Amino acid sequence: MRRLLLLVTVLALITGVGWAWYTLVEGFTALGGAYQAVTTLSTVGFGEVQPLDTSGQIFTIIFIIGGIGLTFYTATSVIEQVVVVGVAERLRGRDVRRRVRRMEDHVIVCGFGRVGEAIARELRERDSHIVVVEREQDRLEDARAIGCAAVQGDATLESVLISAGIERAKVLVAASDSDVGNTYIVLTARELNPRLVIIARAGSDAAEARMRTAGANRVVSPYRLAGRRMALTAVQPLLLDFVDRLSTQGGPAGGIIAEVLIAEGSALAGQTVAAAFGHDAVHILGIERADGTFVVPRGTTGLEPGDRLMLFGPQDDVERVSSAAGGPEATTSPAALEPRAGR
Repeated sequence: MRRLLLLVTVLALITGVGWAWYTLVEGFTALGGAYQAVTTLSTVGFGEVQPLDTSGQIFTIIFIIGGIGLTFYTATSVIEQVVVVGVAERLRGRDVRRRVRRMEDHVIVCGFGRVGEAIARELRERDSHIVVVEREQDRLEDARAIGCAAVQGDATLESVLISAGIERAKVLVAASDSDVGNTYIVLTARELNPRLVIIARAGSDAAEARMRTAGANRVVSPYRLAGRRMALTAVQPLLLDFVDRLSTQGGPAGGIIAEVLIAEGSALAGQTVAAAFGHDAVHILGIERADGTFVVPRGTTGLEPGDRLMLFGPQDDVERVSSAAGGPEATTSPAALEPRAGR
């Protein structure tokens, strides 16, 4: 579009030069000079408004050589922008809508700034299906480049979230750089899908409280997390290195970290940690009880329905434990987690 605007501007300047010459040098009237310049550049061939002298003929030759090529190039660019690009955008929009309609249990990322892009890249590395909602066209192209489906629009509007498949989504991340915008996104999303897991970005404690009231399951402050991480790096660098290495190992040879819910009637319910995992390659890092309390597991710790287990181990073994727990399939993707409302 910028190139097209530049071409139109240059063409207008050349037309203005022709009009000025015919009017000021050749003595045409203002309308006659404009008419002569336009008919010359458009190659209509209606003839001269009045006879030209030698200088006028030489200028017209130069005017034709320099202007007609630019005229046709500009016309071609206009056709390309309006017709070809427009058709391509409509076809791509139709493909995106078709792709989103086939998605279920996907993640919607609202806002593709620095934080939203980091979230989307991390989720893509974990093979999550993602729909990015963003207003800026350039950011949408960046989202598509990393394999995300992209919907252009304001994420605070119901119609835009519906286009992103919010009724079938499992997680929504409100990652715009506006606390007010994220609050409205949370409100709208919660109304459209009461079962949706909503994670919101907040820049202040007051905004965090508003987003929780609006219906966010979790509220994250990037500034607070960055400050905490930097402080821990200063006093406990080995701890952070260990956690980073633990969370980035993958595949059966390494391990994955997964969250598993023990469902009612699960084979694990009623057993102790030692009985359930004493001879297993899977390690329990922590247990969250149904009432929200966190337990550091020991061998005698009992497992109950509603417990959430944070596990680490080979992927095949973690998936086997997940099946025995009767919860969601184990995965490192947040799209598979099912936090309770109000968390």
